[in-house]
Amino acid sequence: MAQIGWAIDLERCTGCQTCTVACKSENNTPMGTNYRDVAFVDSGSYPILHRLFVTMSCNHCEHPACLASCPVDAISKDATYGVVLIDQDKCIGCKYCIFACPYGAPRYNGATKKVEKCTFCIHRISEGLFPACETSCVGRAIRHVVVFSPSDSGASAPAGFADAGMTIPSIRFVHQGDEAVQQGDPISV
Repeated sequence: MAQIGWAIDLERCTGCQTCTVACKSENNTPMGTNYRDVAFVDSGSYPILHRLFVTMSCNHCEHPACLASCPVDAISKDATYGVVLIDQDKCIGCKYCIFACPYGAPRYNGATKKVEKCTFCIHRISEGLFPACETSCVGRAIRHVVVFSPSDSGASAPAGFADAGMTIPSIRFVHQGDEAVQQGDPISV
């Protein structure tokens, strides 16, 4: 099965939340439901403080905990891209996937009484377009990876990121100097 993934440059993310807004607009999610968020991670002590911005959505894991926890088989992995999807016709809104995901990706929609999450903009990538969050990122901190290797899962993850060995997430944290980030669209790692 093919697998796409994310390359996130923590040095380029400014915490502007443009990715969150673009995702919300693209997917028409209700108030309070964001498929992509930016976490603010503070460290250090006065007078030397540091703030790290970490943009996160579903990591479309190789072994998704959400998929394993679903009692009605509403969650599957797309064979073409490796994207983890929730079938809204099958979802019963039990929230087991929410509790199982170590990254907090699945979100409960109170209006539909179902669980939703990032689809990696599969409707866009299947047409040769980039995910909405990547297209909108002013710092170019979010990049999609065409051929993602499981050995890169969680590489250079910030403190507090769940153990990549649990689910093998399709995310790699990169730095501005990494050649792959400078090459252009899309990247392969």
